[in-house]
Amino acid sequence: MTMATGLRLFLIGVLVLGALVTMALMQGPGLSLPAAVIVSVGIAIVIHAAIVGAGFLLAWRLSQRPGNAAPRGFLRAWPGEVVISLRNMYVDIPWRGGWRAVTPARSRGAILLVHGYGCNRGVWRGFFGWLGALGWTVDAIDLSPPQASIDDFGKQVLAGARSLCQRASVDKVIVIAHSMGGLAARSALRHDPHAPIKHVITIATPHLGTFHARMGRGICATEMVPDCMWLTQLNAAAPVHDPSMFSCVASRHDNIVSPLAHGLLPGADAFVCERVGHMRLMFHPAARRYIAARLDAVAGTSASEADRPAIHRAAAQAPHAASAAAETQ
Repeated sequence: MTMATGLRLFLIGVLVLGALVTMALMQGPGLSLPAAVIVSVGIAIVIHAAIVGAGFLLAWRLSQRPGNAAPRGFLRAWPGEVVISLRNMYVDIPWRGGWRAVTPARSRGAILLVHGYGCNRGVWRGFFGWLGALGWTVDAIDLSPPQASIDDFGKQVLAGARSLCQRASVDKVIVIAHSMGGLAARSALRHDPHAPIKHVITIATPHLGTFHARMGRGICATEMVPDCMWLTQLNAAAPVHDPSMFSCVASRHDNIVSPLAHGLLPGADAFVCERVGHMRLMFHPAARRYIAARLDAVAGTSASEADRPAIHRAAAQAPHAASAAAETQ
């Protein structure tokens, strides 16, 4: 079953449950139909917000280290993450995954978008128009089946990259990957060091794993648990390529990837946002400015100095240490 189909069935279940709650509110407290519907929708939103909030609470706890308090800002990141996750769950993933590849008249190159765990290409809906307007040929893949191994997803990234190269008439593509998608891109490069991939930009990718994966389902979830065998082998094999092949976008207040160091790769360019959640990081203005600047650098063109964020080379010498540019929003 695809993620789109699964979430459509979930949405039907939510609608049925909402109808039952609405009828109960009309028969019990005697609310009018409009009032009962508003209360039912409010209950659904509160439950969703509570689940997202639990993720932030766990991330806050995991970010604490002996002698160092957890960074402030998780609470401020919560509302924005609730909104974007509601949109992803009820609109983007079930209904908006059918968009076609974007091919500008004069293309600067090709970009392959790779989604993360529990998502599909629908989450990139806001990216293809933005990147197309910047002059890039853009396409995305659906990783399937959703609970397969990350190595299987890596093979799909390879196939997607080769296909896009052929269709766009380019030698190599740039991969922009969110969350688990970044691990799939790294798996692709480990499987084929000569893959047609020029650069990889990871967004909120758990390079050192995420504790939240313990609550996930599927082989891919077990492979994202910190210190698991698959992840240990992946990081032991790094760097497969020059670290300049990678750029990392992370948030100090990510509700899934915590602590911050888990979202960074040693030696790679890194950009760190503040008070931004896991899914919203894809659409954060500062993160997008950084991504645009990195694309300009990879393409060999200059971005406007007014739009270029500070970029620093992460100077970590081990997987558990990294430095990054930070921008407070």
